[in-house]
Amino acid sequence: MLARLSLIVPPRLVDLTLARSPGSLPADPAPSASVILLRDGEIGLETYLMQRHARMSFAASMVVFPGGRLDPVDGRQSDDDAIRPSDAIVHCALRETVEETGVVLAADDLHPWAHWITPEVEPRRYDTQFFVARMPADQEARDISGETDDAAWWSPDAALQAERSGAMALMPPTLSILLELADHASVAEVLASAENRVIECVLPALVQTADGWRFSYPSPAEER
Repeated sequence: MLARLSLIVPPRLVDLTLARSPGSLPADPAPSASVILLRDGEIGLETYLMQRHARMSFAASMVVFPGGRLDPVDGRQSDDDAIRPSDAIVHCALRETVEETGVVLAADDLHPWAHWITPEVEPRRYDTQFFVARMPADQEARDISGETDDAAWWSPDAALQAERSGAMALMPPTLSILLELADHASVAEVLASAENRVIECVLPALVQTADGWRFSYPSPAEER
């Protein structure tokens, strides 16, 4: 799937790369979670997408799935009891979904789907785990985050077409996930694909080639 992503680096990232001092250390990525809400629409699979405000300091105007960074409350069962990091990420995913869409999910509703880390050149970085989840039939998703200009249900194909036409801006993780979702006809198909899925963490790198700066998509394990 990564082979289907564009290798062209946005000018902003090129400028950041050129401005970095030799030997400078990248910012630590903040643990975060994102939930890919899914439902079966009248013409097929749909997912809930949110367009971030143009004034946001990170990923301004980008269309994303609901989600956000880990909060200290996600790592506690009570004021004194710590929980495992994996459980904290799940709690983060559930909490962010409620805060941004009003949708209440249970831990069993979440199925791991992808894992991406923001490129090292970015001053603000995230280590994000993505989960797929079926939209509960007795609930409605609505934009209550205060961080978006628009939110709606999209078929993966329609979102990809909007991205190709320039009407929608997507970061590589979102684009990669939509490309995969477009190969599935229903929520049941996606959830079946999530079973026994092998997830490799992806850390995009910027490399200078004869044709200019290009993205490379190695996993952190491949870089060691």
